[in-house]
Amino acid sequence: MTFLLSEDEALRERLQGMVVSDQKALNQNTTRDVGVWFGQPDQEIRSQSYPYVTIDMIDIERDPSREMRGKTAPSYLRPANLPENKGFEVDIPIPVNIDYQITTYARHPRHDRAIISQLLWEKLPIRFGVLELNDGTVRRLDVVGVSKRDVTEQAKRLFVNAITVRVSSEVVQGQLFELYKVLETVVDEIDVTRLDARVGDHNFWAPR
Repeated sequence: MTFLLSEDEALRERLQGMVVSDQKALNQNTTRDVGVWFGQPDQEIRSQSYPYVTIDMIDIERDPSREMRGKTAPSYLRPANLPENKGFEVDIPIPVNIDYQITTYARHPRHDRAIISQLLWEKLPIRFGVLELNDGTVRRLDVVGVSKRDVTEQAKRLFVNAITVRVSSEVVQGQLFELYKVLETVVDEIDVTRLDARVGDHNFWAPR
């Protein structure tokens, strides 16, 4: 897992595949793809036609409600170059929430409604949303809010929606420790001549 880059890519892949019907087309079944782009590459965005969607990361904060202390060794954090005869452990990662703003842009009200419908019905469910990362792990995906921000530019209507979502993630902390696996376990035989010395000790039990 690559922190932030993995969540960015997973969210973009999640939003791919949306289409709208072109009302001006002679064939009403003709559809138009909705592009999905990150908000910062201005040149990339300018080359796209309406409708489209942008993704912007707006906040990262620690989530104390999920925080724990201790050691762990999840399979998805196992180093690729770690020999098979070794194990590993790391401090339990620090849980964080990543907030994204997903902004939709459309020139036609029908396109605008179709995009909102697909986002909240399929891509970003209001409850029980999940985000699957390429490493096989799953993140919680919550819709925090939806805001209508329609504007008029050069006497043309621009239908804009801002949807804030929250993705649960984690930051790996500390150093990874390599551990040798146990190859053999040796247990000494019980000395029955010394059992009487433990009589009355409720923490001790031995077969009779």
